[in-house]
Amino acid sequence: MHKDDFPKYSDSPKNFFFSVLGSSWMIITAALFFMGISWYVLAVYLRDRGEERFDNNAQELIEAVNRRMIAYEQVLRGGAGLFLASKGVTREEWQTYVINARLAEYYPGIQGFGYAPLLTPETLETHVNQVQAEGFSDYKVYPQGKREQYCVIHYLEPFDWRNQRAFGYDMCSETNRRTAILSAIASGMPTISGKVILVQETQDNIQSGFLMYLPVYQGVVTRDDERKQQAIGLIYAAFRMDDLMQGIMGDTFSGLKFAIYDGENANTETLMFTSNKQLPNPQDVFYQSQMATIKGRVWRLDISSQSRFISSSEQTQGFWLQLVGCGFILALFYSVVVMARNRYQESRLTSELIANEKRFRLVIEASPSALFMVDKTGVITLVNTHAERLFGYAREELLGRSINMLLPKALWDRHQQHMSNYLVQPIAKNMSMRDDLFGCCKDGSRLAIEVGLTPIHFSNGLFILATINNVSERKRIEIQRAEHTKELERINQELDRFAYIASHDLKSPLRGIEQLTSWLAEDLVDNTNENVQKYLGLIQNRIHRMVLLLDGLLMFSRIGRVDAEIVEVDARQLIEDMFELVAPPHGFELLLEGEFPNFKTVKTLLELVVRNLMSNAIKHHDKDTGVIRVQCEPKEDVYWFSIIDDGPGISNAYHGKVFEMFQTLKPRDEVEGSGLGLSLVKKTVESLGGEIKLESEERGCCFRFSWPVRIVNKEVL
Repeated sequence: MHKDDFPKYSDSPKNFFFSVLGSSWMIITAALFFMGISWYVLAVYLRDRGEERFDNNAQELIEAVNRRMIAYEQVLRGGAGLFLASKGVTREEWQTYVINARLAEYYPGIQGFGYAPLLTPETLETHVNQVQAEGFSDYKVYPQGKREQYCVIHYLEPFDWRNQRAFGYDMCSETNRRTAILSAIASGMPTISGKVILVQETQDNIQSGFLMYLPVYQGVVTRDDERKQQAIGLIYAAFRMDDLMQGIMGDTFSGLKFAIYDGENANTETLMFTSNKQLPNPQDVFYQSQMATIKGRVWRLDISSQSRFISSSEQTQGFWLQLVGCGFILALFYSVVVMARNRYQESRLTSELIANEKRFRLVIEASPSALFMVDKTGVITLVNTHAERLFGYAREELLGRSINMLLPKALWDRHQQHMSNYLVQPIAKNMSMRDDLFGCCKDGSRLAIEVGLTPIHFSNGLFILATINNVSERKRIEIQRAEHTKELERINQELDRFAYIASHDLKSPLRGIEQLTSWLAEDLVDNTNENVQKYLGLIQNRIHRMVLLLDGLLMFSRIGRVDAEIVEVDARQLIEDMFELVAPPHGFELLLEGEFPNFKTVKTLLELVVRNLMSNAIKHHDKDTGVIRVQCEPKEDVYWFSIIDDGPGISNAYHGKVFEMFQTLKPRDEVEGSGLGLSLVKKTVESLGGEIKLESEERGCCFRFSWPVRIVNKEVL
């Protein structure tokens, strides 16, 4: 192979490319600077927008908390107004008021709304007796202990099972509640307690809570020193913090992480509520912490968010801005590079075309087939060396001539018509399936050929590449194979005729000998010589054996070559019929185990196999009684039949011999038979693609053979 030559250039393509980049460095630098500045400005703008939205959301959340607490204050003031407007509010009146206030609907988050009177040790017993008189016989104030003042939960709605746990509880017994109560009495304003665990809580879903108190005074109070003396009780509301905040936040503030701490310090002890498992963190995208005084109590409100609070359209603005800018710069840079490379590629194109032509010619020459390139008129434009050797023409004798010169003259007109039809819709096709394709060599000899056609489009028009192979040797072998097949068929037919004639002609003298033996037996019936009767019996037995042998040979020769009808077979019934047919001696029984199928198969062949195996088992049994077990097991696409006897068994040394022709394990005079039974069985099973196995250990034999589930047109499926 000759090395392709290419023109030499001072610069390689790689160096040329970098020289173009060097000349365009100002464009690239300006583009990168512009993109960086625009990206930074847009990022700052979007962060400011996000921070502004976060601040608005945080402020709205804090205002929502304040508004909700103001609403609860109004509820408490309504309850206080009820007590001030009446000389005495009964439990039923309080219940009616709360029901009509529809707290669960308009004021979600309140666990309980009630009234707690202020008691002294002197009035405590009177209070207990009064409540017990109302029907609460088990009522008592808890926790027990002597205190200067008691604030006992008297009325509490809704009076459900959870709130009943707080009935009679002295709220002055706990520090946070007592501090808030005293502060409310002293100020006359609604006051909330510090973080507590409500008495209503159970072991499940324990939440932090707090209470809001509003004092109720006897008469009109105008001075601070009168409030403590005139206070008779407190209207209060109990809140579970998670339930309260769920009602306030809902899904509106789902993008925020919100935590409330009781007091100014943020720790586990003061944490009252968190909307997320992860607490707000200064490391989050946005974060703020505020101190808010809610009804006389300082709460720390920490709010943060992992979201940038930027809409999808705003997020894509930066991407599209940079994409458009990069696209413009790249398009400008690409146009400069393309113009330079086009000039460079033009100079390389000619040399590449020459190199490709050389490669194409090398491929053509290296092909093991004869190759011809012809134009639309059938004129040869290219040949390879193998084509010269195949047809015996020199290259100069072929180029410029019609392809018809390689065909018999009688086919020129027909070939021209075929070529015209092919050019209407040229496709790659193989003509090797035709038997009338012949080529003419220069010396006049003819070759059997196969032809493949491939259309190739060049700039100057359509050309056809013809691939031609000499198949004369293959044709000769195919003819020989056909002749051998025909000869084998003839031999098989002659073997069939021979087997039939031999069986028929050999049986005729045997029948004559058998008749003569019968006459001798009748004539010598009074002969007292035991040897005479013994020898006559042996002659008759051996004549019968010879007849069986001839029938077996005829059947053996025909197995696999004689068609048999495929019918519906009940395997269980067939096996029972074959057992009756072999006429077992009294004392033998048949046991069937497994599921026996109904299927379509060659019934006569299956009967042959089963009958021979059963007959063999009974014939060779060494006792007067016995059991023959037949099993069937479906497996994939075959049925495995097993015929098992309890006879003397067969030694491992004879397992291979029993399937050979004319082989018996006992002398012929002891056991009557032709020695072909198991050979017939083996050939029958294997003719249908099955297999047969012998298993025997000490006593008993098991013959297992496979039988195809489906047979179609005498072929196993």
